[in-house]
Amino acid sequence: MIRRPRLEGLLRTTRLTTLVAPAGYGKTTLLTQAHTDRAVVWHTCQEGHRLLQPMASALAAGWTSVPAVSGEDEAGRAHALAGLLIDAWPSDVLIVLDDTHVLRQGDSAVQLLEALCLQLPPTARMVLSGRALPPFSLRRLKIDGELTEITASQLAFSAEETTVVAGHDVHEVTGGWPIAVRLVAETGTVEELADLVDEVVGREPEQTRDLLRTAAAFDRFTTDLLVELGHSQASTILPDLARRGLFVEQVRAEPGWFTLVPLAREYVEPATGVHRTAARWFTNRGEYVRAVNSLAALEDWHGVTALLDDVLRTGGADAVLTATQRVPDDQRTAEVWQLEGVAHQLRGEWRQAADRFTKATEDGLTAELAWRMAWIQHLRGGPEDALKICDDYVPDGSDPTAESMLLSTAASAHWALGNLEAASGKALEALNTTNDAAIGTAHTVLAMVAAAQGKRDELTEHYDIALDHAQKAGDVLGVIRIRSNRASHHVEAGEHRAALQEIEEMLPLADVTGFATYRAIGLHNRGEALLGLGRLDEAAADFLAAQKVFDAAGSWLAAAPLVYLGEVHRKRGDRALAAYALHEALRLASAKNTVPHMILAHVGLAELFSEDDPDLAREHARKALELGESVAALLVLGWLDHDKDRCQEAAEIATRRGDRAGFARALRLRGVLERDTVLLDQALTLWREIGNPLGEIRVRTAQAALIGGAAGEQLAGEARQQAADLGARVLAEAAAGVAETCRKESRPELFIQTLGGFRVLRDGDPLPPAAWQSRKARDLVKILIARRGRPITREALGNLLWPDEEPEKVANRLAVALSTARSVLRAGAGIVAEGDAIRLDPDVLPVDVVAFLADARAGLTAAQRNSSEAHSLLSAAESAYHGDFLEEDPYEDWAGRLREEARLIYLQVVQVLAARAESGGEYALASRYCLRVLERDPYDEPAHLMLVRVLAAGGSHGEARRCYQTYVTRMREIEVDPRPFTASTPRRA
Repeated sequence: MIRRPRLEGLLRTTRLTTLVAPAGYGKTTLLTQAHTDRAVVWHTCQEGHRLLQPMASALAAGWTSVPAVSGEDEAGRAHALAGLLIDAWPSDVLIVLDDTHVLRQGDSAVQLLEALCLQLPPTARMVLSGRALPPFSLRRLKIDGELTEITASQLAFSAEETTVVAGHDVHEVTGGWPIAVRLVAETGTVEELADLVDEVVGREPEQTRDLLRTAAAFDRFTTDLLVELGHSQASTILPDLARRGLFVEQVRAEPGWFTLVPLAREYVEPATGVHRTAARWFTNRGEYVRAVNSLAALEDWHGVTALLDDVLRTGGADAVLTATQRVPDDQRTAEVWQLEGVAHQLRGEWRQAADRFTKATEDGLTAELAWRMAWIQHLRGGPEDALKICDDYVPDGSDPTAESMLLSTAASAHWALGNLEAASGKALEALNTTNDAAIGTAHTVLAMVAAAQGKRDELTEHYDIALDHAQKAGDVLGVIRIRSNRASHHVEAGEHRAALQEIEEMLPLADVTGFATYRAIGLHNRGEALLGLGRLDEAAADFLAAQKVFDAAGSWLAAAPLVYLGEVHRKRGDRALAAYALHEALRLASAKNTVPHMILAHVGLAELFSEDDPDLAREHARKALELGESVAALLVLGWLDHDKDRCQEAAEIATRRGDRAGFARALRLRGVLERDTVLLDQALTLWREIGNPLGEIRVRTAQAALIGGAAGEQLAGEARQQAADLGARVLAEAAAGVAETCRKESRPELFIQTLGGFRVLRDGDPLPPAAWQSRKARDLVKILIARRGRPITREALGNLLWPDEEPEKVANRLAVALSTARSVLRAGAGIVAEGDAIRLDPDVLPVDVVAFLADARAGLTAAQRNSSEAHSLLSAAESAYHGDFLEEDPYEDWAGRLREEARLIYLQVVQVLAARAESGGEYALASRYCLRVLERDPYDEPAHLMLVRVLAAGGSHGEARRCYQTYVTRMREIEVDPRPFTASTPRRA
């Protein structure tokens, strides 16, 4: 063989090399003879590797293991598996994928290869070799100089090389086509290629020719298989053919396995009558997928059906779907439909799974069918729909394991409906089994019941037992669910760091299995933990991601992240978004009668309205208490009614339930109501133990109000700065108000808030909605604010307020609305009438958006000059931005221009703050700023890339990779090629 050092060198030049040429151009030969000191991962693609699971398993062989179960999020799973493989390989690995032309656009395996191309570290190398370009865009890699392309023209032998190989000059005849040149060297002729193949094969001994025909019936084969099929000399013949490069090559990713080169596969006639023996041989060795291929070739559909359970167990959902698609509809039994449904369910394809299960029930409803259908309904349709299916099945003891799982599903549904007694009863019944997975599931539900009853010791014991049984059973989904639930209960107890540890154990499992629903549950629980630690931006990102998954699945579970998004928005001061999220959560929870979420939504709304509309807040708090026990609802009522008994009752419930955060809140409120510094000190200590800085800020603000004077002012100022850094604008504003009081500086008599929702503050207190008497009066003031001091004629103003009314009526109505607005604003302070025109004077009537824009522009200008005052100005502006301008009026044209201007200025402010934080090594702060940008603009590429960069720099490598996946998804949505993952991570040599 002739060495080609120039081409071999190109294989190592850049991170990715594509080797594209028709069959016979020596692609595999070049790859095989290229010398490298790197560790090599080599895989030759076959039809069976078009799916994600087989491709990942092949690439992982000898390095790590890949879970056989797979969920619905194939793109997410592909990125997670790419990260798993990259972490397992050495940093300077060489990955070679040959025959990539068998992969097609839309194949799940292609998503894995694309993810590897993007995530591969700069020190690694990857070669994609095939007859066509990879079925995904490489434009960004090419622009960035990360791609080397080797084409057919480069692979063709030169005239000199042709002479060296063939012994004489046949370059003009062969065009330098390597396989033709080599065959000429073998035969001394240049006849038709098929004739050449026939002749070359014909020159081999008869037993070799017979062996090649038998081998052509299989994608891959071993010497033992061919011996079983009657070729006793296979152990000698196969290695000899591979050594000579004659039609056979070794599969480097699977030692001991061989395959025919494409040329031989195209021209060698496969043998018949070999598949029955081969299927038996494959089955005896646990090669169930290959056994199914042979049985399908025989059209032995009964045999295929008999192996589907084994295919699912060893090959996963993708392999089952590939197998069942071979079975004609008229040959499908209930067992085939059910296993196909199970495969779809494992992939999270709920609609397809339900359809297959329905087809399977034509022969009757079995326990396993009932359990799987009920669980789908529990996750999607709601607990009441799940219970209907559970009630339709009459247990007969024929399948104890499935009946146990069905009982546990019913128990979960009862728990969601708030019927704890029924939930406990069903879960205890479910323990009547010996199956570890079923026992683990039953104990999981019992732990949920214990948590709802405030029995901390029992819930810990049940979860420990559940996890032990799930791990014994290899029940990956069970382990994910248990760890996610335990994290949620840690949050309830104020053990936020313990919750994060559970989630960090759970999320990688959910990532690599691709179960988006379970991953969303984990993200939601992590969001709760982050919220408890005061990390609002990270929490909001997790809640938004979870909500998106639940919404896509049409699941009622979307109510949970919506409740907590409402909480985040409330703490930030974005009242309009908070109200929307909480009302939507209440709607979803009420539609499915899920009591836990209904309670949370009512409590959130009670807390939101506690200042602006105390009566409405009381109504929501009381509704929450009617549905069940709630420490937060009691505290809202205690605050509104100055009721110390409510606070005491809340403290007692929190103590019984192990709810340290609830107990700390009760202590703080009692301290405020009783003006007791000792109680406030106790609350502060507890919040510090929990690790919740927002709780600390509230207590320190209360302490500052009690202390007063210079000491109180300093304490409140520190609290304000800490709240601003965390993005808790409401707390920052409250602390600033206390600092002002301590300085004995009066607030403006009137102050208008428009960012995050419209409110008018009089002497620091919000005016209730009833004070306006007319919505049009409020809208009139909003329109004047949106014009920023520019006058508007009465006629134009009237047309905006009453676009469809007659001019005579409009004039009267405008006069009334204007009179009302002036009355609310006390003699019309700030509203100026100049002839026929009306305007608002912002110098007389302070408006938050005006102050925000002034501070933001001053801060950006100072940052350009690198002035020392830039940070304080930018931070003040960022803290003042509670939300978009007049968020409750998204479709009013008159508000749009100012809304967009303010939002764009805000994004510029946050981007500058993020860059400053990164340059100063404050990676956690930089990541929070990036998340704030992405919350407003999810397609901001620099913010995505900075977020990935600072997370990796801060040591959060797993989260950096997950955020990179989100970046790739967002860029694909707008048809932009993503940049490669360039963050450096600690790696083994």
